Amino acid sequence: MPNNLVKQLRQIKLFAKLGRDDMRALIKLVEPREYKAGDEVCHQGDEGHSLYLVQSGELRVLYVNPQGIEQLVRTLGPGGYFGETSLLLGEPRDATVEATQDSVLLSISKDEFDQLLKERPEMFRTLQVRPEVLQKYYARQHRFDWQDEGEVVFVCERRHYIILVRNLIVPVILLLLALGGSIFLTTIAGPWIPLVGGGGLIAALLVFIAYLIMDHRDERYVVTNKRVVRREHTPLGRESRVVAPLRTIQDIQESQVGLLTQWFDFGDLIIETAGERGHLAFREIPNPERVREIIFVQIRRSQAVAKASEREAIHEYMQHHFETQITEREAPPAEPSPEEKPSRPDVLAWLRAPLRIFTYFLPPLRHEQENTITWRKHWIALLKPIAIPSTLLVASTIGALVLLVVTSGSVRTFSLIGYGIALIILLPWWLWKFDDWQNDIYQVTPTRIIDVERLPFYLRENRREASLGMIQNVQFEIPGFLGRVLNFGSVTIETAGAGAFTFDLVKDPSGVQAEIFRRMEAFQARQSQAAAEQHRSELLDWFTVYHEEVRRSPPQPPSSHQQGV
Repeated sequence: MPNNLVKQLRQIKLFAKLGRDDMRALIKLVEPREYKAGDEVCHQGDEGHSLYLVQSGELRVLYVNPQGIEQLVRTLGPGGYFGETSLLLGEPRDATVEATQDSVLLSISKDEFDQLLKERPEMFRTLQVRPEVLQKYYARQHRFDWQDEGEVVFVCERRHYIILVRNLIVPVILLLLALGGSIFLTTIAGPWIPLVGGGGLIAALLVFIAYLIMDHRDERYVVTNKRVVRREHTPLGRESRVVAPLRTIQDIQESQVGLLTQWFDFGDLIIETAGERGHLAFREIPNPERVREIIFVQIRRSQAVAKASEREAIHEYMQHHFETQITEREAPPAEPSPEEKPSRPDVLAWLRAPLRIFTYFLPPLRHEQENTITWRKHWIALLKPIAIPSTLLVASTIGALVLLVVTSGSVRTFSLIGYGIALIILLPWWLWKFDDWQNDIYQVTPTRIIDVERLPFYLRENRREASLGMIQNVQFEIPGFLGRVLNFGSVTIETAGAGAFTFDLVKDPSGVQAEIFRRMEAFQARQSQAAAEQHRSELLDWFTVYHEEVRRSPPQPPSSHQQGV
């Protein structure tokens, strides 16, 4: 084993207490990398995949703060290292690292290190992981189906365990009393009375205690590098999830009321947004101050990364502009577009026309056309409106059939006339209710959310729209066991200024929420990119004019003082 490399690795606190066998396995992962002076080792905001140890040379660490100001954080010489959180967590780089001299770095890849930990799980216990990194590491083990590509978890908390203890005190005491009473009655009256009387009470208390435990475990509060999430899932099937993007958070209030909260360090976090309902609450979570700081750190990190990316884009944009000769070149003439051939009449269109009747009565609950997704209410929402006309239609049909079978003559004639009148009344009523159900649609486009409520035959239409950029948080709720079995629920979208939008009783509300969030993030990215491009263009105009003025201005003659020097 190369002793020199062992000494270098033990300079990293993370590996200081590794055993001989673990160190030998770790050394196999070390890869030397050479960088010339001026080379960039990593860039602020890039996804981190390696830990680096400086073997020779010198590096400088640069950080662009949320205000867009670049700062020199520190310099690293031989023995210096960076990337511990990238190695363990894969977190984005918080700073840009450049070589100021020709340097040799020793790198350890996260993928290979993760594989090593899988092969040697006992090795993790000997790593000297900082407490805050260890908390993130355990939080990172949670993976949710709603997470996007590149989205990582920083906090995954439940309500403090003392809340569960407090909620269990009364039912546990009642359970002990019921058990004691049953034992006492058994000694006096025999086994049958306690079995019948106390057994039911004991079973009910055990079920209630199990319910409280599962309810406590199913409530989650999550912070990622993109959003904060509150998830509630009751054992009876009701589920809700509220999501607020980090960029919409305006303030976070921390509340710890009572001596118990101080002793056990738990409390509430009220996360303020500009939505109509105003806030998202993390209730009775452990160490709320730490969670609050993590949220603010992620907000500052995202702002700093955006500023760093903008500075880099400005640098590349202007460098390309001024290093390239500005010459006017005639663009090659555009080729004439081929003449469009006259379209043939669709001979089979009349054959497809009857199919529209089936699509009318079996409309898709989710339909995607180009970049617009349209949702309708679940079929369960149709049952109540058509219940009465459907029941009357079935009853009148059965009644007419019975009369046709058991009667004759004028009675049969009158029954047919009556049945015809019933159809004339009930069928339009049924069609009205059906058309009213299918005309209520919810849409999301690349730029907007739309809620349309339309009466049949286009008698009236209410249409509400809001920009995706106005969305503050998105919440879905599955009402109960039936909603979970049939997978339907409601999605509420809080906006700034336009009020709340509610997509009632849609299919797959979790998927609807995820789709809205993805569209919202993509819209925000496009808006930011457009604003940055406009800013770069304005800067370039200023520098171009300045450059032209400098070239146009005649050189100034030296002053008499300069001539005498």
